[in-house]
Amino acid sequence: MKKFFIIFVIITFFLYGEDKILVLVGSKPIFEKDVFLRAKRDKIDYKTSLKFLIEENLLLYQAEKNKIEVSKEEIKNEIERIKRNFSSIQEFYEYLKESNMSFSQFENEIINTLKIRKLIRNEIISKIEISPIEIAREMEKIENEFNEYEFFFKWFDKKEDSEKFVENFDSEDLKEMEYVKLKSSEIIDEILNEIKKVEKDKIIPPIKIGEKWIVVYLKDKKQLEINKIEKYKEIKEKLFKTKYSILYRNYIETLSNTIPIKFL
Repeated sequence: MKKFFIIFVIITFFLYGEDKILVLVGSKPIFEKDVFLRAKRDKIDYKTSLKFLIEENLLLYQAEKNKIEVSKEEIKNEIERIKRNFSSIQEFYEYLKESNMSFSQFENEIINTLKIRKLIRNEIISKIEISPIEIAREMEKIENEFNEYEFFFKWFDKKEDSEKFVENFDSEDLKEMEYVKLKSSEIIDEILNEIKKVEKDKIIPPIKIGEKWIVVYLKDKKQLEINKIEKYKEIKEKLFKTKYSILYRNYIETLSNTIPIKFL
């Protein structure tokens, strides 16, 4: 096996000329030119390009180890899908030329991408579960953010004066206070956290903000209109992305610990 691997590296060297091999991921070499090409194509820096290529090769190595295959029909459909993103077939081939990629190299990249996609679907996406309770919790948070509050407020330099004001408060004191109508997103957290807890037409105990104290009288609060269907979709997508990101990173870490990565 070791002898075969040495022969493989020698053959690869002659095929690619003097292009430097930077990393071996399992038996898969990452060439320096590929790092530069990826960086140029995706408009990313060299370090990020190398990181992405290492991750891709880890996934590809595992996909092939799992004997994941793609059909000719799948390859053809994916190539046609990509071609449709170009205004003409000529523009597509110009893109390949600018990317220093032959059609056979492009086709091979498609095959690898499809294998990785299947692996990710099997090992990551299939494990993502989003419960109605999670969605309900996130929806409640959003609904709370879409409230509008009407309230009076008054600032005090001393805590004792603010407490005395609250203790002796009556409706006539509202004439001494300032009035505002604000959305949740426009109210500072210290005040918002307190007015969420009370019913309308109630005065709130003094709130310390910086070196001062503020007294708030909540006149009214109401729920603003939101598109619940759209928000449901947004929440589900957000939860999916969060869980996917965590599972993906964990999976890459697992592969990194089981597949040899050698920097040359």
